[in-house]
Amino acid sequence: MQDFPTHLSATGEGLMASLGKPTRYHFETLEELRSYLENVGDGEVDFSAIPISGMAESFHYDGKEKVVTRLDDNKMFDNIEDFLCYAFQCDDEGYPHTEYVDVVSLS
Repeated sequence: MQDFPTHLSATGEGLMASLGKPTRYHFETLEELRSYLENVGDGEVDFSAIPISGMAESFHYDGKEKVVTRLDDNKMFDNIEDFLCYAFQCDDEGYPHTEYVDVVSLS
């Protein structure tokens, strides 16, 4: 397993080369996590999201359908923005309450 990068650019440089093997990423903004998902293209990826506080949860992203599903209970998020706010523990106005989310690709 690789060390966490201190910052992954919003363009997701180097991301596609590492998809397919367990890799850890450290996202400090909703935009960085959004970029990670966008770089999947029409593919699919299973990943765990680990917030600064709380428990790790596993998710499946379907790039063709642009949907995220929580694997534990098959809860499907209405859209990517809802998932991003869930992962970053956003308040009602959309401001994140966590400083970062670590992601471990599982597929």
